[in-house]
This record gives sequence, C-alpha cells and structure tokens, in this order.
Amino acid sequence: MKISIKTCMILGFVSIVVIVFITTLLLSSQVLDTKNLFAISNLLVLLIFIVFSLILSLIITRLITFPLKKIDKSMKNVANGKIVDTKHLRNFTKFSELEETIDSYDLMMEMIKKNNFDLNSQQSKTEIILEHMADGVIAFSITKQVVHMNKSAQRLLQIDNAYDTFDKIIKKLNCDLDFDKIMYLPNYKSVEIKIAVDENALNIIFIPFFSNRLSPMGVIMIVRNITETVKLDDMRKEFVANVSHELKTPLTSIKGYSETIMNGDLTYQEIVRFSKVINQEANRMGRLVADLLQLSRFDYKKVSWKKMMFSLDEMAQNVCEKMQFSAREKNHKLECIINVKPPNIYADRDSIEQVLVNIVSNSIKYTPEGGAIKVYVGSINNDNAYVKIIDNGIGIPQKDLNRIFERFYRVDKARSRKMGGTGLGLSIVKEIIDGNNGTINIKSEINQGTEVSITFPTK
Repeated sequence: MKISIKTCMILGFVSIVVIVFITTLLLSSQVLDTKNLFAISNLLVLLIFIVFSLILSLIITRLITFPLKKIDKSMKNVANGKIVDTKHLRNFTKFSELEETIDSYDLMMEMIKKNNFDLNSQQSKTEIILEHMADGVIAFSITKQVVHMNKSAQRLLQIDNAYDTFDKIIKKLNCDLDFDKIMYLPNYKSVEIKIAVDENALNIIFIPFFSNRLSPMGVIMIVRNITETVKLDDMRKEFVANVSHELKTPLTSIKGYSETIMNGDLTYQEIVRFSKVINQEANRMGRLVADLLQLSRFDYKKVSWKKMMFSLDEMAQNVCEKMQFSAREKNHKLECIINVKPPNIYADRDSIEQVLVNIVSNSIKYTPEGGAIKVYVGSINNDNAYVKIIDNGIGIPQKDLNRIFERFYRVDKARSRKMGGTGLGLSIVKEIIDGNNGTINIKSEINQGTEVSITFPTK
C-alpha cells in the first residue's frame, strides 16, 4: 500500500511527541530531584528528537530522492537517444505522489516510443523509395554538406561518398552554379541544367526547401536520365527531315519534266520519255506514302491482324516462284530448300508473305549478277518454324547492323534510291514480325553475303 509524504511526516511528528511524553513520565516516577530530573529530561528529549529527526530525514530523503535519481538517469538515456523500460521504477518508491509522477513518466515514454517507431518507419519507407527511384536525389544542408544521396544519383553522376559537398559535385560536373543564389531564389523557383555524363544525357533540377516557418534549410538536387527522350527527339527530327527529302526528290523531278513538256518544242518520243519519268517518280511517291501510312497504323495500334493456320514452307515456295523472274534478270540462282517440314504457324498470312517478298527482293537487289540466293525452311523441336534467306551479296557493315530496322536508315543511300527503295521496308518487316510473335535476326559481312533468320512459334 502506498502512503503520501505528508502522512509520513505527521506520523513521524506524533511518534516524537509520544516518545518524549513516555520518557518524561518514566524519569519523573523514579527520580526525587525534580529540578535535575526536569533538566535531564529536557536534554534527553532534545537529543532523542534530533536523532529521530535525522533518522527520519534520511529515510524520507532516500525514499524520495532514490526514485528521482532513477528517473533522472532514465531521462538522460532518453535524451541520448536510448529508449528505456520504466516499469522497474515502481519498485523504488513508497509514496503515492511519486507513483503519479512515474505514471506520467510512463505515459510520456509510451508516446516517445510510438512517435519514435512512426518516425523510424516513415524514414525507412522514405529511404527505400529513394533508393529504388530511377531518378537521382541528393539533399544538401544549408552548409552545403550532403545529407542524403541515393544510389541512382551515384550511378548517373558517377560519384561516390567522397563527393560530400555541393562544391565537389558541381566541380565534378563542370557547372557554374552558386549555392546561395539557388537557396534564396524567390517564389520557390528552381534551377534546371542539362549535361552529358559519358553517353547519358542528364537533366538536373535544383530546388530549395524550407522549414514550416519558411526559413531556408537546404537544396534538393534531382537527376533525371533523359537519354532515351533525347534519342527519340533526334529520331523524330531525322524522320521529318528524311520524309521531306524523300518527297522533295521525286517532286523536283516531276516538276522539272512537267515544265519541260509544258514549254513545248518536244518530239513525240521526248514527251513519252519524260512522261515515263514522271510516272516512275509518282509511283515512287505512292510507295513512300503507302509505307508511311502502314507504319502509322502500326504506331497507333490500328492494325487488324487476320491470323490463321497455314504452311510456312508452301508460302516460301510460292514466294520463290513469284520472284524467279526478278532473279533471272540478274542471272541469280534462287532456290527454296525444305530441311524439315515444319508444323503450320498461326499468323497473318498476307503480312508474312509481304515479309518474305521484302527480304528476298532485298537479296536480289543487293547481290551482284550471277549470285546465289537460298531460302531454307525448317522447324526447331516442332515448337518453332523458321525461314532463312542466305545470299552472297555485298553484305552489311557491322556498324550498321544495329540500325537497319530504323526508319529511312540506309547503308548506302545513293544505291538504295537508285534501286527504288523507300528506306522503310525493314522497319515494316520488323513491325509485322513483332505483331505476329516472331523474331528476326540478321548476320552479315562485307562482300561475303547476308543471312536473315525469321522464326515463328507453331504453338
């Protein structure tokens, strides 16, 4: 049972009075000399009172100060960042007032534990998010020190923990930026720069951040990899330039020959010859527009595939028969060889035929006279059907192999235009094969020939 300090003091005072009274009564009953007895009794009472007071003070002091010291030690541990258990403090006190103090202290510690848990949990979530962000994030304090840097920032900027200040990082990036100007930008504005680190194009944003009282606390640096965006933008610009050039060339010819005809003074044979040129250039423009429209449908997912089961080997044989006339014009030997009869494939028949015609036509175009073109058909474990077109033509340089599926990309632009190509054929081939769940792979060496392997699933 807990007692109060006030109750303990009252009991102590009553005990002193009772002891003094009993002592005085005993002495007065045994000693005859009243005066001496009274003096002795008073002295004795005083001594007893002093001794008892000292003992009582020590006891009370210990009962009060000991738990307070424990509480003080516990609070110092909390101030140092340690979370302590306060249940044992109840074993060191006998007073109800201190019991209430410890209850309040326990409640405070529970709130601290909860807040600390919530803070650690939130900090852990934030760190996980920052570490797994594709964008780099670096936070600088008001003294220009790095307070946080995620792995993406280190990877994109190619820096490590040694770059622990704003000045070191800016020097590494070879930028001219003033920290104070960024810190005190008006109206929460940001500073944005674009740099290149190796082969990566980076967009870097510097944003000042503030406390609740709107006092500056530091700067956040966000690093974003925009390499793909820059490449796409360059490809878009190149595409527009190529389209303009491809259309301008036949239009110039059409305009020139038509003006010549309009001026008159031409023989019938010249008019016929000029008209043929105009017709050829118009057909070339028609093919270009048709290819552009087809690619546009691929881009906007407006292609409706009419898939069915059909025989790939029969299609390959039919394509070779259709292309025999073009092959004979250049004295090529074009043959179709069935290694293993493959199971039927499920794809868009007309589109796959367009692919084979395009590849065989390219082999005929870019193989010198008297060359050999072989079309092999087979299957791999009855899971995939393949067709390989192998020629001994001029080949493709290794540096161009990775770009041959790009729109309007030509290895030899002059030769391609002369042969009537639009530069979009292989781009269309790649879109068709991807749309039918197939794969295409090209191997080639200069003056040694080219091998095109196309595979389709049979299940």
